[in-house]
Amino acid sequence: MSKPWLNSFLEKASPVKERVQLEKILADELIKNVYNFDLSSYGEKQEVERRKLLASAFDLLIAAEYYRGVSHSGWIYCPDKTPYLFYPYTNCCPRCVLKNVFVFHESNKLESGSIGSSTSRLLCIFLKSIFEYKKKEIEVLKSVEPVDVIIRDKKNKYVFLAEIKASPLVTPPLCATSQRLTEETAGTSVERGHSSSDNSHLYGSEIHLMIPAKKNDKWVTKYFNIGIRANLKDEDWAYRGMLELLKNDKNFFGEFYSFWKEAFSYCYPKKQQDIFWLTNACGAPYPIPSDWPGRRRGGGFETISDSKTSVGLDRTDDIKKGIYQVLKIGSEAKPITSDWALKVGLISNIHPVRHFSEYLASLKDIVWTSYPKPVRKAGDLPSEKDIYNLFDGIISLTDTIVRDDWVKQTFKF
Repeated sequence: MSKPWLNSFLEKASPVKERVQLEKILADELIKNVYNFDLSSYGEKQEVERRKLLASAFDLLIAAEYYRGVSHSGWIYCPDKTPYLFYPYTNCCPRCVLKNVFVFHESNKLESGSIGSSTSRLLCIFLKSIFEYKKKEIEVLKSVEPVDVIIRDKKNKYVFLAEIKASPLVTPPLCATSQRLTEETAGTSVERGHSSSDNSHLYGSEIHLMIPAKKNDKWVTKYFNIGIRANLKDEDWAYRGMLELLKNDKNFFGEFYSFWKEAFSYCYPKKQQDIFWLTNACGAPYPIPSDWPGRRRGGGFETISDSKTSVGLDRTDDIKKGIYQVLKIGSEAKPITSDWALKVGLISNIHPVRHFSEYLASLKDIVWTSYPKPVRKAGDLPSEKDIYNLFDGIISLTDTIVRDDWVKQTFKF
């Protein structure tokens, strides 16, 4: 690596671009909802609450992207009270699980590779919207390997090179009204129970979001119209629908945040009930129902959501890879003289709530240097030897750990 490495690396970067303009428009609208949210009752804890609001808003942006793939198949018919068809994102009937009744149905979650590319791009767009709303002259650049994103402050000559790991906490199930379905048994029509079903009226019919709400200490379901998918080519229908919902229903964002905030306590075992089972990486139901299916491969039981969909930076493989990437970038780039003040770290939507103590707590304050001779203590090094932070910042919407003043000010949301 030679002296101009960082400059040539920056030349290969490009502005983050949205797939369609609606991505940025929806991100801007979500940011506006966050900063217009009344936090006066939170006193000195307003910044903490605002960070959670930002993370919940990002989940809605991701949801609009996930909904692009909604199809006629993949729905579960639920006959309970008013019959509905649900398009779930965890492996269960989303309405019945609120009563701790587990009915297995394969979810419509995206493959982990597809999730990673979509969430990384959208988190960059979301950060760009935050910086613009806060009137910070900060660029968000798409990078080349081994860096995912570059946050650049051209005025003050700072760059932050980061690995991105992002995944939503919840994706609200889609739902549609249904007739009470029947099936033939011994020549007689009988009511059908829970079952997989096609939604033959997908195109041209209203689709709703199912949002749980607390009522008298019990969870009930509320339904919000997110619009209509016109046809196969209409992939961005949910972006339009989410925008209309945010603009026209002043209760929606608050209702969703109340649900999201309660679900965010997913890290506490005592909360492993009702809405916990709508969160990603919630595991297998407990206790296991007698009719719950075994794994299709290997032993044990099917999960409602497995660890591959762990929230934010909470997947252990992602944490390990992120640590290596930060060390690799820092060790190759920081000792090289440059016109830019170089910072490195991790960026996510949600900090590693479950695994921080196990994987990052002992590393967050590490400083390092390289030296060709064996050393036992700092005094063995030349007095002018530079020392570097392993992490200048572990950044997320929900929490930030920093060892640098510029990083702290830049990511103060």
